[in-house]
Amino acid sequence: IGEAALRDMVMAEITLNDVKLLDGDSSPARRAVLAQKLANDLKNKTLSETEYDLAIAICQKLADDVDTTVRRSLSHALKKNNDIPKDLALGLAKDVLEVSLPMLEFSTLLEDSDLIEIIHTGDNDRQMAISHRPTLSPTLTHSLCEAGSEAVVESTLKNEGASFEDNTYELVLQRFEKSEAIHAGLATRHQLPPHIIDLLVDVVSDQLKAYLLSHQTLSPVLIERVVLESREDAKRRLLHDPRSKRDAEKLVLAMNKQGKLTPELIFRALEIGDRPFFEYAMAHRVGIDIQAARTLIKDPGEKGFAALYKKADLPRKDFSAINYLVDVEYRSHSHSPITAREKRDPHGGQPESWLTETETKKKKW
Repeated sequence: IGEAALRDMVMAEITLNDVKLLDGDSSPARRAVLAQKLANDLKNKTLSETEYDLAIAICQKLADDVDTTVRRSLSHALKKNNDIPKDLALGLAKDVLEVSLPMLEFSTLLEDSDLIEIIHTGDNDRQMAISHRPTLSPTLTHSLCEAGSEAVVESTLKNEGASFEDNTYELVLQRFEKSEAIHAGLATRHQLPPHIIDLLVDVVSDQLKAYLLSHQTLSPVLIERVVLESREDAKRRLLHDPRSKRDAEKLVLAMNKQGKLTPELIFRALEIGDRPFFEYAMAHRVGIDIQAARTLIKDPGEKGFAALYKKADLPRKDFSAINYLVDVEYRSHSHSPITAREKRDPHGGQPESWLTETETKKKKW
């Protein structure tokens, strides 16, 4: 039979010839087309009760067909049909891989318990198909994240129809602490719980931090956690990965885009020793390149920083205090960059600190 004739069969009504096809000398291609035809008739709901029973009986017989092509055609044709018996859908879902995938991804007749049983067989392809379902309950989502591979969990995170509970997010972070793909998947979820964002801050890139700033609702405290890095945080990061780099400029731009690059945040960066953020923030507010900003900040005569501060339109009342912090951070030996070797007193003493007694006492603010 030609392809055109086979396509015509799909739209035809059920006849006794359809039944005869199952017992006669028919080719797998004809039986596969029959499966599509029956599915179309069931979908249109134009069958009488007798015709419906006959159609289901034929589908059940096709589900036992020895030829995989026939069973696969039936599974594709029935994957979104809710009017077939559940045992027919479940049988196809538990068939060989190529037959099962359409049902696993689309059939709403399959219950969570059915799908969880299949998830725990450990078959990656079946898990992946389930992760693509239009909706996933919290129970299903947790099972996928508990038993699935990194690729399966990433797929689940990208599924907007997947419902996550806090303990599932925590499980994902524990299992894939160093996976950039999983970090990205988590960062792009809608409305992450604050404590999950707090955990993410220590492991995600600055690019993902910028994404979090743009797509999540964050408290002022959490914003500070996301964008600023204290000296201690920087040391931990470099000890964990000496090759890691910080992209403070990206964070500054993200904050500015949202109108949140406030004087308070800039001052806080300086206070905790976050030089990169402070420098890029000052450069951005003035509209100069980073090297020029650094030169003005480090000006030993302090006039350069005073001019930069004024041009940045920061509060005049805070200048003295901020200038003192700049002096401590940039012009004393006690706060050299963490990547530089500490300069010690020539007589072997400890580096000067503004918190300790010195020959020339400094005014604290």
